[in-house]
Amino acid sequence: MTNPALADPRERRYLSPYSGDGVGLLIHRMGVLADADGDVETSLIDEEGNPAFTAVADKVDTGSYVTLNSPQQTARSGLFTVRWSYALGGVNQSYESYVEIGQPNPSYDNLPEGMKDVIEMCWMRFADLYDSPAGGPHFQTYFQTHYNRGRMADLLRIAMGTLNTVSQPWTTFSVEGVGGQPFPLAQWGPLLERALYIEALKHLIRTYVEIPLIQASDSLTRLDRRDYMQRWQAILADEQATLKSQLDSFKIAQMGLGNSAILVGGGLFGRYGPTLRAGGSMAARPRMWSRFYG
Repeated sequence: MTNPALADPRERRYLSPYSGDGVGLLIHRMGVLADADGDVETSLIDEEGNPAFTAVADKVDTGSYVTLNSPQQTARSGLFTVRWSYALGGVNQSYESYVEIGQPNPSYDNLPEGMKDVIEMCWMRFADLYDSPAGGPHFQTYFQTHYNRGRMADLLRIAMGTLNTVSQPWTTFSVEGVGGQPFPLAQWGPLLERALYIEALKHLIRTYVEIPLIQASDSLTRLDRRDYMQRWQAILADEQATLKSQLDSFKIAQMGLGNSAILVGGGLFGRYGPTLRAGGSMAARPRMWSRFYG
């Protein structure tokens, strides 16, 4: 049996507090979904091994059960083990899965389910970094940082703004579908995931900018921060390139070049517009161009 203390938090099912999103269990018998003999009991156990609550799982369909689908069951934040207990064919069975109930964070908690999936796909790409004791990005271990799925939700909005303005045509997609049309995840979900990944990479790069150089000597050891300006200038150059693309799109959109226009009533010349009756250069002359005889 896996020790819950060794289960990486990034491999846990993440739940927002009071969400009631639920954790499911599928029971198979001979490769086919099958119901348990009776009720499926669940226990939520904290890191100290104390049960936070016990409940009977709700049956959703044949062989499909769900727990933690009540806001009261996800009111407590932390790392937990979900223990499932049931009987199948007269034999007692048990299964354990791991969940993380996060801290309240409106930036993430208010996202549609599809956008939460986009964040999880991006979060997974950083899950196996080892420059921190628990794995993942190094800066999530420091007291003064606040890297979590809420921060990733903030970066998602930046990524959406970039997709809207970085090139023509200018669009108004939104994360929540408020103030703009919802982003078409079914068709372009991988594009948004990639855009979020890039913003997360930039965020990771920024966190490494202000790492001082240790200058050691026999009398004094100090932290040298004099090259911070050059480091930030490199970040600035990268961001200015993106801003230029966005600014070009913005200026072009303001010019209205995408709107068609036609001249009516002869345009500038009125009745004296050009005619094709005459050949050669005569085609560009006014219609009234002709010889008059007295």
